[in-house]
Amino acid sequence: MMHPSEDPARQRLKIEDWPEGDRAAWEVALAPGDLLDGTMGAAHHWCPETRVMRRKAYGRWLTSRIRAGGFNPMAEPASRITREAVGSYISDLQGQVAPRTVCGYITGLYAVAQAFDPEGDWTWLRRLHGKLEATAKDSRDKHSRLRPANDILAWAIARMTNIDRDAPKRDIPTAYRDALMVGLLISCPTMRLRNLTQIEIDRHLLRHSDGWELRFSGPEMKARRPVEMRIPDSLVPFLERYLQVFRPVLLDGAVSDRLWITRYGQPMPGKTVHAGISNATKRAFGKPISPHLFRDCAATFVALNDPKHIGIAAPILGHADPRTTEKHYIQAQQIAAGSKLQASLQSLRKQHAPFQYRPIDHED
Repeated sequence: MMHPSEDPARQRLKIEDWPEGDRAAWEVALAPGDLLDGTMGAAHHWCPETRVMRRKAYGRWLTSRIRAGGFNPMAEPASRITREAVGSYISDLQGQVAPRTVCGYITGLYAVAQAFDPEGDWTWLRRLHGKLEATAKDSRDKHSRLRPANDILAWAIARMTNIDRDAPKRDIPTAYRDALMVGLLISCPTMRLRNLTQIEIDRHLLRHSDGWELRFSGPEMKARRPVEMRIPDSLVPFLERYLQVFRPVLLDGAVSDRLWITRYGQPMPGKTVHAGISNATKRAFGKPISPHLFRDCAATFVALNDPKHIGIAAPILGHADPRTTEKHYIQAQQIAAGSKLQASLQSLRKQHAPFQYRPIDHED
């Protein structure tokens, strides 16, 4: 049986294989140029990671259109992005990937369409994307995986405190590392996975006379603003133990400025950091908490425990738009309302039930 990754319909056309006109439009869109003389491209502000995602999304679009037949490589790239063609493309995607992934590809296509033709009327495509976003069902059930930020931090500290007792000897360095990543990310949620992965000692991680801090330049942050975050005193002893004891063990003689090291002595790539955090939290809480969800956990914790000061969550999370923070407030209120409803129902059951059923515990 063919693996999905080998399916030609799922491939993303590489940029070197794009039609000449599409490559030229891409270069024009990304051109740094000059704002005054009008040579600055519409997508010049995209960060490197965004450019990669948009390029892949457009490559997938080209694959779909070429396979559909009747593709004209000489046509203006934006002219191919029509309602009919996008409708066909969405049908193709829906038979191949999850609803949220469909939204992601259409998000990329919409961004590229605007970049290729900034004066074009893309209202229909924006509305179409909005409908997909509204109807897509998140199969990962985000709410059930959220945990209070203080619970996550408490678990991380307990895990590192008891690591010598709780983990097999050969797994102690990596288990300690993963717990520290969890504790650091929930304490400094302004970081995204990319920032956490790329931390370098003496560049991003700095020691001062009164403690440790993380520092990122504007271009390294999604909001394009520089960020400085003090590492909580409660984590400092664990960070220093990792630096002095476990990181040298993982390096095993190798040299690297990166903070996070694999068991093979190499800097951890983003997907390995993601897996380490997700696996650690799954063991701790029963369901994985992905790095991105740490931001939800932090913002929701603030909204539930100090709703009058929900505004502080925006700078903590690096939100440029306050409406993003407001979503977490609404989410927190929904969670709180659900909890109150369950408590009320439980109280009514106790009042009206003739007896309270107590299940018998059976040993395995």
